[in-house]
This record gives sequence, C-alpha cells and structure tokens, in this order.
Amino acid sequence: MVPSEISGICFTVHPVTKDNDQIVIEAGYGLGETIVGGLVTPDTYIVHKIKKILLDKNINKQEKMIVRKNEGNIEKQVARLKQEKQKLTDRQILKLAEICKRIEEHYKSAQDIEWAFAKGKFYIVQSRPITTL
Repeated sequence: MVPSEISGICFTVHPVTKDNDQIVIEAGYGLGETIVGGLVTPDTYIVHKIKKILLDKNINKQEKMIVRKNEGNIEKQVARLKQEKQKLTDRQILKLAEICKRIEEHYKSAQDIEWAFAKGKFYIVQSRPITTL
C-alpha cells in the first residue's frame, strides 16, 4: 500500500459528457478511501488530452482524510491552512494526465485509473476499462 499524501481517480475519457479529448482527474488528501467511499468531495480537474492544457478546475474544501498508521487506517483532520487549497499543482495535474494518457494508449481503450502521490512521485494503483461508455 502506498502511504499517499494525495490520491484519486483519473478517467481518460470524460465519464459524463463522453468527450474523448478530455481527461478528468479527481484528487483528495490522504488515501483514496475517502473519495471512493464518498466521505469527501474531491477536487476535479479537466485536461485537454491532445492540447495538454488545463481546461477547468473545481477546488473543494477537505476537512478530513484517511491515513495509514502502523495500527491500520485512521481518520485525521486536514490542517486548516490546507483545507481549501488545490490538492495538486497545475504542473502535477498535467504530468498525471500524461501518465494516464500513456496507460490508455497501452491498453487501447478508455481507462478508469486509481493513483497515489507520495514523496514527490505518482504511483498507479489500478487501471481498468471504463465500463459505462
């Protein structure tokens, strides 16, 4: 398990509009369990896949996160100064979008990707085809 500082999901095709030129990234502090479990509303970033530009950002306040400790996962308060901040920098968003685009190209289909960020590095935890397209 990656002790992620930030984690989330990436869709290599917009899951709502089905726009093949858009990558949608969701990000939150801590382990991805908070996003998958619906405990927080993550930041959402939309990237143009071909032009490699950030099209939209929706930043959401995050007051709690789940972190890994020796005794297991625990819920923890996010520091006040970080609660309303953008989780990933614009540069990190574009880097992650490029990684996910390469995964889509490898599998030759739109992907639903779970990722983690720890100690300055992105980790891909899981990738599977988007089944709702």
